[in-house]
Amino acid sequence: MEEARQTSEFSPKWMFLLILSPLALSAIYFWISRFFGMSGMSYVDYLKFTTLLTAVVPGGYQLYFWTQRNSNFFKSRCFKIWIDDYIPFYPSWVWVYSFMYYVLIGAFMFAIPSIEQGVYLIFGGLVLLVVQCLFFILMPVVNPPEWRQFEANTVSKKFLKFVQGFDDENNCFPSMHCSLATYISLALVPVFGYYAFIFIFLIAVSCLFTKQHQFMDVIPGVGLGAIVFYLFN
Repeated sequence: MEEARQTSEFSPKWMFLLILSPLALSAIYFWISRFFGMSGMSYVDYLKFTTLLTAVVPGGYQLYFWTQRNSNFFKSRCFKIWIDDYIPFYPSWVWVYSFMYYVLIGAFMFAIPSIEQGVYLIFGGLVLLVVQCLFFILMPVVNPPEWRQFEANTVSKKFLKFVQGFDDENNCFPSMHCSLATYISLALVPVFGYYAFIFIFLIAVSCLFTKQHQFMDVIPGVGLGAIVFYLFN
């Protein structure tokens, strides 16, 4: 586990890639948004916003990892209820669990109407992150340990084991996957309508089917994301 945690630190080569990535990503976001007529932002605005986002996202991950290493101040608890016994384990949903986030972020980047609205969204996202981390510190919640006791005999199970190497069994309540999915999806409603809620549904289901979260983690996660969005956007 210590080795997995060490990989969460940025090596020089990853930092160099992080610095260069906004140049490529901003060009991709700009041309796709222009092709579909989704945003009127200039390339310079896209470069500014992508650079800001590239700094904020890794920083947010570091805060999340910090709470994992420092969530032993209070007694951990488990919120497993009877509904969890009827939810099957489908490890193939780990691909949705791991990558739908980036689809959501990409969708917003293509559709962002202005850099000002993007900055407001980032600020609200940081507020959401801080609130989540307060929950993780003050009320640490863990999954049943037997949920992680499976044989990695398929590609999906191997990848799920890899994800679990970074994502400890604590930091479960409320589900950060669900809160962020809700927060970003609500920002996409003006562009995609209520179809944006499909993202929330898919990520919530992936949290349950991969046994990364309990049922009692999911609903509060959705609620927290919605509350922060309507308070700060």
